[in-house]
Amino acid sequence: MKFLILIIITSLFFGCSTVPEKGKSVLISMYYPNNSYQNWLLHFDSTLTFYQAYGLSADSLEKILAEVDGMILTGGKDIHPSRYEKDSSVAQCGPIDAYRDSLELALVEHSFKRKIPLLGGCRGMQLLNVAKGGSLIVDIPSEIGSSIHQQEKGDAYHMVYCHPWLAKVLEKDSAEVNSNHHQAIDELADGFKVLAHSKDSIIESFYWEDKSTHPFIIGVQWHPERMDRENPMAANIARIYLNNLERTD
Repeated sequence: MKFLILIIITSLFFGCSTVPEKGKSVLISMYYPNNSYQNWLLHFDSTLTFYQAYGLSADSLEKILAEVDGMILTGGKDIHPSRYEKDSSVAQCGPIDAYRDSLELALVEHSFKRKIPLLGGCRGMQLLNVAKGGSLIVDIPSEIGSSIHQQEKGDAYHMVYCHPWLAKVLEKDSAEVNSNHHQAIDELADGFKVLAHSKDSIIESFYWEDKSTHPFIIGVQWHPERMDRENPMAANIARIYLNNLERTD
């Protein structure tokens, strides 16, 4: 009798077309204060599940990577310049987290191996460039004399100018964005195509061009997770990313 009841209950749950589809899952390299990335994306898809890679055991991370639908590399501390052959410039860097550098470089490798859609924000965009053989400007103010990307407290604000594809998607060919970084892309890694730049020629966004080697990568130097939810420079980046959360492996 109990077995019959179990069969009936199972058929009600799994045989009904109104049962909602399971939401996508996203691995975040390191959680941001106040869960900014999670709250930003949940605004557009409340069914998402999130995991943090930082601090996970190798076994746990391997299991999550086998199932996760997307990945985000977040902002944070400077990447050690030895990762892009500028070892002598380490004195120009702020605090460095060597473990995080190693972890995120490994995540990018896994992303290519398993075709996991990937978004890089600020440091995350820089890490993507380093992972694929590019380099960074170690300190923007001292190297190129620009001070528009960072201020002493809170976010700085400046204009970015979008290349045609991004302008069409974001519905703007230029817009103001927030920013808080003193490093940026120097030599662009092979495989990335520039989508936006600032007036001082800093690369503000790029994407991975060869879909046969990776289905979707986009990087932005600004912080859409801290912008107004319906600002096109935040909302449309979220929608582009979420629309591409489809594994191809």
